[in-house]
Amino acid sequence: MTELKLGNEFGAPAESDWLQAVETTLRGKSVDRLNSTDLAGFDRQPLYTEANSQTAADQAGLPGFAPFTRGAAPLNNKFLPWHIAQRIIIGRKGADNAAILTDLAGGVSALMLDFSEQELDSKELNTVLADVMLDIAPLSLASANADTARAVLELLDKRSIGDVPLYLNLSADDAASMVDLTTGRASARLMTSNGAAFHAQGAGVPQELGWMLAELTEGLRALETAGMDAAQTLPKITLTVAADVDFFATLAKIRAARMLFANIAEAVGAPDTPPQIHAETSLRTFSDVDPWVNILRATSAAMGAGIAGVDMLTVAPCSATSASDNALTRRIARNTQVILQEESHIGHVADAAGGSWYIENLTQQLVESAWAEFQAIEAAGGLSAATDTINSALAEARAAFDVAVDNRAMPLVGVSEFPNLDEAPLATGADNGYRLSAAYEHLRNAAQKAKPKVFLANIGEMASFTPRSNFAANIYAAGGLHAVGGHGGTDAKAIAEGFKKSNAKIAVICASDDDYEDHAAKVAAALKEAGATHIALAGKPRDIVEVDRYCFAGCAALSFLQEVHQILGLSS
Repeated sequence: MTELKLGNEFGAPAESDWLQAVETTLRGKSVDRLNSTDLAGFDRQPLYTEANSQTAADQAGLPGFAPFTRGAAPLNNKFLPWHIAQRIIIGRKGADNAAILTDLAGGVSALMLDFSEQELDSKELNTVLADVMLDIAPLSLASANADTARAVLELLDKRSIGDVPLYLNLSADDAASMVDLTTGRASARLMTSNGAAFHAQGAGVPQELGWMLAELTEGLRALETAGMDAAQTLPKITLTVAADVDFFATLAKIRAARMLFANIAEAVGAPDTPPQIHAETSLRTFSDVDPWVNILRATSAAMGAGIAGVDMLTVAPCSATSASDNALTRRIARNTQVILQEESHIGHVADAAGGSWYIENLTQQLVESAWAEFQAIEAAGGLSAATDTINSALAEARAAFDVAVDNRAMPLVGVSEFPNLDEAPLATGADNGYRLSAAYEHLRNAAQKAKPKVFLANIGEMASFTPRSNFAANIYAAGGLHAVGGHGGTDAKAIAEGFKKSNAKIAVICASDDDYEDHAAKVAAALKEAGATHIALAGKPRDIVEVDRYCFAGCAALSFLQEVHQILGLSS
């Protein structure tokens, strides 16, 4: 039988041929217009090739081998690819023993005890952890001090539980004081280098990784001072990173974290030590308005972390930024991971993204940028000495995010885009760090009681005014204002009469460019005469005397809405 190889009949097209075909599709416009630049300064291109990342050289190595880019183990555990952890905020409403047992019965394999709101002694811990099999459900501590860690160790001793995986996650100073107490517990990890904490304050990905490395080296020095060799200490440190809605950045970040850890491991003489990585879904993009969208945000983040091969993952409930959780939101959070593992089989393939020119390129860019951040902190005397530098950098990073949220270059679904005014916002809980939606939430809360209206002064035919009418209604809804639509037409007096009947105090003119030229000035004057205290126009600025502001794609929407609130007397 003749073997037919069709591939032999076709030559490999050059990249220039592809680019020429793209420009033809773009009708002569440059292919560069398809590129974008993220807030970290990285270019995101539509096409990646071997030229972007020399994967043929296999710089990433193999799973289970240094630099561990592709994973800490040669093969994944298909039964439990990563620990499914649930955060238990001690003292929070609903975070009790019953909730813990429900979580464990529902698929959770590790417990993350958060002591940020309340500390417990060993007796109180025994009550909270009653009937919990701590020999098979590892504990991971958050916001714990040395006293809390001692209470946990005391509880394990009382239950005659020997050397089991345990994540104390202490600060460098507290970890140094605990060296003697964990002598017989080889599986206990004393401290964590917590990049997620920097992320929560607004850090970009290179900063999160670079400063996490700085915290790692500071911890190594503290433990070395306490009498522990750095090479022996390294396996007792966990890396904690934030998993964000940027799926590809999350994936590349975790791969980069392992490469960066390998650099430190080699420097201290332990090149074969793989990192232990705990990822937590970020609350930075969570919102109290339309909180169900948080499920999608957490799912995207969790999938990125799972494909990247984390050792432990905590998915926040969609109500995590509110005053309390409930059984439903906690169940959805844990089932997100269960579905990813048991139905999507995310953990069945080691480093599924490995070899992707885009992912490899982004991973390498993150490694280089993060290493530069780390070196800058080290040059400043280390993490503790660089507090002012870090705070200044965080302020700059938050300012850049704020601008992107203001002009909606960074859209927030359910908040700045497609807001649902029929669903009341959640009651905001304790301080959750820097959150992108906070300013919009403030406007929504201020407008919740009054339920203010805006009149859509539509001009012309429905087919011509609808695009801008929908656009304007969406922007005003982001500030908590309900839109009342006009019927269109070109009769300025009739449109003004519609404004009066709407009982709104402000109006926005919506029409096509041609109708703006012919009728916008007359309609604006009629609206002003009818009592409109603020008149906006949906579109780029024009020379119309009675129009106070303009709203358009790329405008400072948040600033625009804050001005509207002031005019309506809604600002607190």
